[in-house]
Amino acid sequence: MRENNFLKWMAENTPTQWCNDSALPGDYRDAIKFGAIGCTTNPPLSYELLSKHPEIFADKIEEIKKRIPNNADRIVEYLGLVVKYVATDFIGMYEKSGGKIGYVRSQVEPKKSADAQAMLAMGKTIASFGKNVMVKIPGTKAGVWVLEELAALGIPTNPTVCVSLPQVIATAEAYARGCERAVKAGLKPAESTTALVMGRLQDFLVVENERLGNPVTLNDLEMAALAVLKRANSIFKERKYAQKIMPAAFRCTAQVTGLVGGEFHMTIHPKIQDQLIAQESEGTLKKEIAIDTPVDEKIIQKVLKAIPDYKMAYEPDGMTIDQFDDFGATKMTLDGFDKTGWQKLLTL
Repeated sequence: MRENNFLKWMAENTPTQWCNDSALPGDYRDAIKFGAIGCTTNPPLSYELLSKHPEIFADKIEEIKKRIPNNADRIVEYLGLVVKYVATDFIGMYEKSGGKIGYVRSQVEPKKSADAQAMLAMGKTIASFGKNVMVKIPGTKAGVWVLEELAALGIPTNPTVCVSLPQVIATAEAYARGCERAVKAGLKPAESTTALVMGRLQDFLVVENERLGNPVTLNDLEMAALAVLKRANSIFKERKYAQKIMPAAFRCTAQVTGLVGGEFHMTIHPKIQDQLIAQESEGTLKKEIAIDTPVDEKIIQKVLKAIPDYKMAYEPDGMTIDQFDDFGATKMTLDGFDKTGWQKLLTL
């Protein structure tokens, strides 16, 4: 078991909470012992669990294959196997908190990111897997609409594939509209966390940086991605958005430690968890509130100048909702979720 004292300290002593970015039982059960309040099961993580632990699901997968002839139609059922299995370990936490924490997150099909009705139908199915299930919807134009519709139905939501500040602002406002509609309909508004996947933004910036001749360093790009999260935090506090930010896809431990103190529900992969453990054992990890420590403005300006598309992610009005789908980082992220998750699920 990984003795993650840093994350335990963070969870117990700061407003910053965290979820486990792995659906493997050994990973998330260890994480719970050190303060994890939820679990992510995106398509790649769902495939990982189903393929690494076939003994848990083999009979049920065979039953699904016999019942549903079309291979593509089976995938949501496979997601249901994962979600229901993991959710049982978090249901007690969910009940004790009155539905504030203890969620397992499951994602709609990446290739349906522009099909609002298909995502809405799939979202309703995923929500039916359990009361402590959050539906992950992409931060595309259609996805923002679906988010509002699900929120209006009192369904917990987790916008994902948000790789920019304009996207998380749009999801926060859509969630607010949905909650208002839910209340008018006599429903209790459900929880929502918006995943700002900074690592996916960073991956896109790395590609752009290489295309442009590597004008900035990798550290500059790590800090540029972190700066988007810090700016989002300030805006959410200023505007009093009810939706919580979920920093995701960390690429280095400095992105975790730099956000400590924010009212986040981070989702942290075991690889980054292990790096935090290693740094703590080396005595190089500081336990301190860092959310209000700004990223060096020189780095931000350097990246803005060197990589023009960074402005679209960093500025609150850097994009309109009509530009979300065509933003390079959005397309790259959705393609990654499809190739490394959804397409692999088709092979089961």
